[in-house]
Amino acid sequence: MTIQKPPSQPGCQWVEECIEICTGTSVYVEERGVAATFLNPRRRQVRKIHYDGCYNTQPGISKADYILGIKGIVDIVVELKGSHTNLRHASEQVASTLEAWQDDPNHSGRLGALIVYGAIQTRDDLPRRRPKAFSSVQAVEGNFRSRFKGRILLFIHESGERKFKFSDFLRNTNAN
Repeated sequence: MTIQKPPSQPGCQWVEECIEICTGTSVYVEERGVAATFLNPRRRQVRKIHYDGCYNTQPGISKADYILGIKGIVDIVVELKGSHTNLRHASEQVASTLEAWQDDPNHSGRLGALIVYGAIQTRDDLPRRRPKAFSSVQAVEGNFRSRFKGRILLFIHESGERKFKFSDFLRNTNAN
């Protein structure tokens, strides 16, 4: 007899080994204190795929942490990073996952991408905003837009900075 693991949050249930369906008014992903929350006021069925290390165990390739989506509407690739210092690597993980996900039979709807980072690191290890973090975000967003020719929206935010709507990733312009 297999013991079912508990859901990652209230309002979710496992439907496959690495896939949960969530119907709460908000759906979140979290790792090591870095989190992203998606609003779900209509309580739609949100698919939460634990991608890196579960759904995709292929070694040697960069993978994002999660894919959240509303079947037939949008799939959002989510990468959670501890700080702003490795946003370029996070962008690579997201891009690699997007390219693989487009060929996956579970892919549905339009694609979006989100990178959420933790505390901004400074030389004295005190968390605070710095212009360098903002310029890193702008550079990564610009490279991403060029790579995907503006077809896929990428948002980069500090953990806890805002809550997201699935519709944010369907707009043709930046919904910040």
